[in-house]
Amino acid sequence: MSFGEKLRELRQEAGIGLSEMARLIGVTKVYVSDVERGRRAPLSLARIRQVADILGCAPFDLYVYAVRSRGHAVLPTADVSEEQSRLAAVLSYHWGDFSNDEVKKMMGAAVK
Repeated sequence: MSFGEKLRELRQEAGIGLSEMARLIGVTKVYVSDVERGRRAPLSLARIRQVADILGCAPFDLYVYAVRSRGHAVLPTADVSEEQSRLAAVLSYHWGDFSNDEVKKMMGAAVK
């Protein structure tokens, strides 16, 4: 399931119309419709957090759909520590080298 499909499913389950969702997150109805149909990229992390709060779902779970739909994750490093930037670099550089067991171990440490 794509990000847009998941967004539509959650929005409809919550009984929130397209226009109302657009108003709540400060975008146009066309923009939300385009995201749901896959005509635009998934929402930014900031907007995903807004939507998750509105829909009462976990932002991380919605973000996973966004990452899958985009085909990549975004790790902004401008306003973080040098160690955080190094971690982002290590993860992206070695991304294809991690085994599923290593990924599960990292996930267990990071997601609580």
